[in-house]
This record gives sequence, structure tokens and C-alpha cells, in this order.
Amino acid sequence: MVLRVFRHFVRSSIIYLAFGDLLLVFIAFHLISRETSLLSTQLFDTLGSPSLKLSAIIAVGALASGLYDRKSFSNYRAMATQILWSLIFTITAISSTFFFLANWSGPFDWFWEVQKAALVWLICILLTRAVFVTVADLDAFKRRILVLGSGDKAARIAAISEGRGARFLPVAFVHERSAAEPPEISASDDNALLRQALALQVNEIVVASDDRRGAPVRVLLMCRREGVKVTSYLDFIERETNSIDVEALQPGWLVFADGFRFSWGARFWKRSADIALSVALLLLTLPLLLFTSVLVMIDSSGPVLLRQERVGLGGRTFVLLKFRSMFADAEKDGVARWATLGDCRVTRVGRFIRKFRIDELPQLLNVLRGDMSVVGPRPERPVFVEELTKQLPFYKERHWVKPGITGWAQIKYRYGASLEDARVKLSYDLYYIKNHGLFLDLLIALQTVRVILRGEGAL
Repeated sequence: MVLRVFRHFVRSSIIYLAFGDLLLVFIAFHLISRETSLLSTQLFDTLGSPSLKLSAIIAVGALASGLYDRKSFSNYRAMATQILWSLIFTITAISSTFFFLANWSGPFDWFWEVQKAALVWLICILLTRAVFVTVADLDAFKRRILVLGSGDKAARIAAISEGRGARFLPVAFVHERSAAEPPEISASDDNALLRQALALQVNEIVVASDDRRGAPVRVLLMCRREGVKVTSYLDFIERETNSIDVEALQPGWLVFADGFRFSWGARFWKRSADIALSVALLLLTLPLLLFTSVLVMIDSSGPVLLRQERVGLGGRTFVLLKFRSMFADAEKDGVARWATLGDCRVTRVGRFIRKFRIDELPQLLNVLRGDMSVVGPRPERPVFVEELTKQLPFYKERHWVKPGITGWAQIKYRYGASLEDARVKLSYDLYYIKNHGLFLDLLIALQTVRVILRGEGAL
């Protein structure tokens, strides 16, 4: 089952897992703190339950580190790697909390308490993961779906279902009669589809026909009347992958689908959050900005800041600021090129600041000027936009919102350096534009911390 939380699709199993983690960690911390000095600080006691507050701090760290991201459940190796990274985040959070807030009788007391708390967290996380993986992998706990279609769309659903993170089970693929086929060879006449769905105990029918003209509307209405949910292919893919299938997208879906809200109030709160966050980040990173400027000047000749024309809200262009990470003559022939892995145009300092996204910090000034938002689709250069608009349907719709320093596509997919990469990132960008809000922005901002610290998706 997938829940929609502030317009963002979240699996109910992930919500239950996160709640189970928080509850188990809280209980463990509370039991330990009653017998030891763990969490016994005057400040915590004044504010309320110390165990609950520390558990909440750790939960935020787990969310930022990607512990509940779908990728972390793709296989055991990914899960182990993600738990290790989350453990590092957890130790950092606990250490900061204990070091600054606790009153200890000895100088090394906090160190042993951090070890104890981290071990408790690790044991709790391993327990909940063991139960979750065991239960979630059982077919009995997966939604049973019947796919109406046998073409490319149905094949994609089958491919998704084979992944470890899939929480649905296709029990049947039914061939749907196309408009060119005679009625006698149809596999979905009258009550046949309903009888099959009831016999297979189907929870949902997904209409994934490559030709919607032959969809058996009357039969599907009968299925709905009998309590079987009917979902279109696009809605199903959006819900299960947090992306939109660009190849299957039709203009009518954009017009009638829920979402794509751009109210005055939403714009006001987003702009207010952008200003507050960009000012705070500029103040916090000022020493890093100055140090990076010096390194760029020493490493190679040329300007410290690169000024590039990019396409923003409504297709209007603006000048984007970033630290120069390539040699000054990288495009001396005047031809714009995508960056590639091991690009010889990138300087030594440039390679480092690109890996950890330090080169993008000057874009906070673009946010203050109103050209960009902190969260949104990445702005592209006009020459690339013109090229991609010709080859990718609905690419211009990326410009319905302000571009951002980070975005849903940036945390879900690697650096885009090809037409296929642009296609995949567009599917995530359209999902963000359709379902954007402060809740999704907060999730993206938190998980951007993981992307930066791990150097994910950089070239």
C-alpha cells in the first residue's frame, strides 16, 4: 500500500518501518538511561523526555542519510552499505548532542556513552530490518495486481516487479483487444475479466494497454463496482517509482491529473524558505567560500566565478554563478559540451569541488536574486534546452517552476551527460513539478546532505 503524504507518494511499509525504528530506539534508550548516566542531562530533563528527543535527532539523521530510501532495500549489499552510512550519521549526531549538552563528571564519559548509544541504535536497526525484509519479501504481504495489457507498458511493470524493493505481485497479464482485432478473439469479454480478478484475489487492475482505444470501460466499471481498484498505467508508475513515464505521457493526463498546483500561498512560503535558507547557508559556508576562491585562483588562471547563461522559470534566461571547475579555455571553440567521466577539461581543484558540490554554493546568490530556488529542476544551458526540447516530449514543462540548486532528479539519479540521462531525469523532474510542496522540498534538502557527503552522481 502506498500513502500520499502532502502530495508525495510514500510506501506505508516504509512509514511503519520508520515508526518501528523510532519506537524501538526510544524504548531502548529509555530503559538504559534509567540505570546509567546516559542522557541524564539537566537540559534534556527540562525540555522533556531525553530519550525521545535523542531518538528524534537520530531519526532525522537516518532520513538524511537515506536509510529509508527505496534504493537501500534493493539488495543486502545496498542495505548493509546504507546502514553503515547511517551509523556514521548517528554517531555524529549522538556525539554532538552529548558533547555540547551533557554535564559529565569525567572528560571521557561522553565517549563511552556515545559508544553505548550507537551500539543500541545498531542493534535496534538490525532487528527491525530483519523483520521488515522477512515480512516484506513474502508474497502474501504484497498487493496482487492484474495487468491489462501485454506490450511495452506491461513489460515495464513486470521488470519493476522483479526488483527486490517491489511491494506488488503481478498475478496475471491479460491481453487486451486492440481496435483492429475482431471481438471474437478478445480475452476480456463481458464478465471474464471480473471473474478472473475475483478468482485470483486481485487487489488492483492496472490498465497498461499500448492502445487505449480498445479499453473495456464497461467491464472495468463492473470490476470497480465489485471492489477491485482500477488504476491507469501512468498513475501506477508514478505511485510505484516516484517518477513519470515520459514516453507514455499524454497532454490530457497533464490537464486532468491531480497536482501541478501553483497557488500564491505556496509560492510565498517557498520564496520565504528560499531566502531564509540561502542566507543561513551563505553565513555558515562563508569561510569555505573564501578558501575555495583562493584554491581556484592558485590552481589555474582565469576567473574564480563562472557566469553561464541558463534557462529558468517560464523559459527566461538568467546568469548562473558557480565556482570555475574547468580550465578557462575549456570551450575555446565555442561549442557547448556535456561534462563526461574523467573530463580532461576539469582542473584538479575543480574535480574535488564538483564531487562535493562546493562549486554550486555561489548559486545561493542566484536564489537571493530570485532566479532560482533551493529545490527544483536543475537549470540547463539554452543550447541544451533547444536540443532536448526537440528530442524529448514535455521537456519545456520543466520550466513551470523555478530551477533549483538541488532537486528530486539530483538525489534519485546520477549526473546527466547524455540524452538517455536527460530522459530519466525529466521523469523525476515532472514528478517533482506535479507533487512539489514544502514536505517534498524538506525531504530533498535532507537527502542532499547524503549526496554531498558521499559524492554521489558527480563526475
